[in-house]
Amino acid sequence: MLPSELLITRTKKGRIYPEFVQIDEEHHELAEELIEVYRNFAGKKKSEIDEILGEFEHGLNFKRVRGLRTLLERKCVFESKFTVEPVLARKAVFEAASIKKVTNGKERGVVIETVAKKLNISVDDLEQSLWADMESEVVLDTFASLSPEELLKSYNLSLAQTLLFKSTGMNVSFKGNYKEIFRAIKYLGLMYISEEGNKIRVEGASSLLKLSERYGTSLAKLLPVIVNSDGWEIDAEIVIRRDTPRIYHFVLGDSRSKNLLLSKEKDFRTTFDSGIEERFYNAFLASPASKNWELIREPDAVFTGKGVFIPDFKFKHKEMEMETYFEIVGFWTEEYIKRKLSKLRAMPFTMLVAIDKNLACFNSANFELGLNQPVILFSRKVPVGEVVRYLARIEGEEIKREVERLKGMRIEIEGDIVSIRDIAMRYDVGKEAVRMCLNNPEYVVFKEVVVKKELLNEVKDKLVSMNIKSYVEARKAIEDSGLSNPDEVLAHQGFTVQWKGLDMGAASIELD
Repeated sequence: MLPSELLITRTKKGRIYPEFVQIDEEHHELAEELIEVYRNFAGKKKSEIDEILGEFEHGLNFKRVRGLRTLLERKCVFESKFTVEPVLARKAVFEAASIKKVTNGKERGVVIETVAKKLNISVDDLEQSLWADMESEVVLDTFASLSPEELLKSYNLSLAQTLLFKSTGMNVSFKGNYKEIFRAIKYLGLMYISEEGNKIRVEGASSLLKLSERYGTSLAKLLPVIVNSDGWEIDAEIVIRRDTPRIYHFVLGDSRSKNLLLSKEKDFRTTFDSGIEERFYNAFLASPASKNWELIREPDAVFTGKGVFIPDFKFKHKEMEMETYFEIVGFWTEEYIKRKLSKLRAMPFTMLVAIDKNLACFNSANFELGLNQPVILFSRKVPVGEVVRYLARIEGEEIKREVERLKGMRIEIEGDIVSIRDIAMRYDVGKEAVRMCLNNPEYVVFKEVVVKKELLNEVKDKLVSMNIKSYVEARKAIEDSGLSNPDEVLAHQGFTVQWKGLDMGAASIELD
């Protein structure tokens, strides 16, 4: 985006258009010259660079050049170059000057020399340090260069984004990239309505009473993601506040702007929508439940009879073919919350919903929750314990169903050591159901494997006959027999481990 005073538009018959630059030879040359200044003036003061670039604004469109310069400065890193902290340098000089009562340049020079000597630096270093923290005195350290075409297309995109900041809302249609678009809408916290998968209505900042600046910026950030789609078009209502506010339509599509706008895709999954979601995510990963459940942020969009919905999270079980969604409903307008609840009611599957009980509309006499989904109420943070209990309950219910299915089957086992995972995959159930249903008298069920009793007896006889007392040697003997769970085997065969501190080599085994 650009500062609003640098926005260049034209209006015609109720429509408003940004004054895009053409990617032609004339503008390409201007962009190249501006880029060369920053590229070649590393180490120069900002005031010197501004003086040179100021010459480009004479006789040309002032706003156009200043807009291009604004984008280029965002590619720059300016630093203060000083030997002594500027604040300390000024303090030392002012104190010395007040004592000497400086009234002319010669007396100033004497003070500067005296202070420089006292600080053990040169006069030039002191002069440079005095005002090094002022904006005009900072020095260009690095510049991330770009091509003239990238600069011009970035400028056009910024013009369109700046215009969208004044929008009351926009209708968007597109043919591809829908997952990224909906993910971006959710991450940016935008309010939207969707009756079809490829057509949405996004509310604008001017339609809200609060957060207009932040929300307007978020709406503008959506444009690059839309531009990255195929067959897209936007129709935005733009409020122009002059003597009498008036709404204009800003219509733009890829057929008109295909070669004018910079298209860059951003992964919006790298950051969270809110602190509430981030705290829940980190707390869940630290909980024991994360051993059984994978937590996926912002999964694919879900299409319902009420439009498109992107849940905040999806829980996917690490062993069973089982998943469930989770949505956190935080603050927005009452009308938006009602639309979101309407979508939740239309979900074709069960979804856990956490709702902030401090919502203003939640306590309204005319507000009805009416959800046929499991609900958790929270204040300030989502209670991870309640979420974990919900997951444990549905996991238990699924295990019961699988056990019932296995009861009528005979589970075939062949070999001395059989992986429980392999058995579970063969019968299309989870490992826990297999553990609960295996009752072959010739085998012992461990956590991950089923082992023939004959092999276990051989291992025990070996440990006893060789009089193995060392825990390390016992583990090796068991592993040499093909078993990867020596601690489980020792416990099952009646051995206990005697620890002497944390040193495994000092531990011994005893038969109970």
